[in-house]
Amino acid sequence: MFSIQMNRPSLRRISLFILTAIFLVANAVAHSQTEAESREKIKVLISKTFDQPNLKVQTTPIVIEGKVAIADWTQGQKGGRALLRRKHSDWEIIACGGPGFKDSGAIAATGISKEIANNITVKLKTEEAKLSPQKIKQLDSFDGVVTMGHGTQHGSDSKH
Repeated sequence: MFSIQMNRPSLRRISLFILTAIFLVANAVAHSQTEAESREKIKVLISKTFDQPNLKVQTTPIVIEGKVAIADWTQGQKGGRALLRRKHSDWEIIACGGPGFKDSGAIAATGISKEIANNITVKLKTEEAKLSPQKIKQLDSFDGVVTMGHGTQHGSDSKH
């Protein structure tokens, strides 16, 4: 017959390992969300950040690659793209831009990995191919890139 004998330090290490593994799995499950849930959270965030009393933001399409998203938005005659990153279960706007966010190099320049930048721009190109030329022109009308700080609100001094 085979028996395993463990001393107390080994048993403690195994117990600590098991508890750590349980915590990591529970944490990952707690922070996972479907793409539909992510899209809804992104729409709410953009609306809360940029809506004006008589001028609401329309956000579509939204493409997601892991914890990174690009949301196309229009507001009246203006438009652009928002680059977002997910932290835990919340999304934050990293930057707003125009045609530059169709380029993976511009996305990677914000600190996003080249692989994710490439993948998300392919998804964006696919979704935007379904839009009218007028809508693309509106999305491309945002001038430059505006980096957003945590809690930054859209002001009237934007160049779009």
